[in-house]
Amino acid sequence: MDFHYQKMIDEFEMKIHLILQNNEDLKQKNQFLEAEIERQKAELVEVRNSLSELKNQYDKLKMAKALSLSDDEKKKAHRQLSLLVRNVNACIKLINNNE
Repeated sequence: MDFHYQKMIDEFEMKIHLILQNNEDLKQKNQFLEAEIERQKAELVEVRNSLSELKNQYDKLKMAKALSLSDDEKKKAHRQLSLLVRNVNACIKLINNNE
């Protein structure tokens, strides 16, 4: 009987040892994953800041481009816009007449 109990105790101790080892492995993996999360959070902040800066630069570039148009380009753009507005108004009249 004693041999049987000793065998059970040995198996139990072995299982406890495995559980403790798995627990330690999981702790290390968790620490690694938490560090990875923090790294990715920092990277996300950096990317958002970069995106914000690029949007800012793009807006400035658009403004500079708009201000640098020559008078002829401005007149042409105004004519095209006026034509589009007239076409939209004509379409609205057609729709209103069909109702």
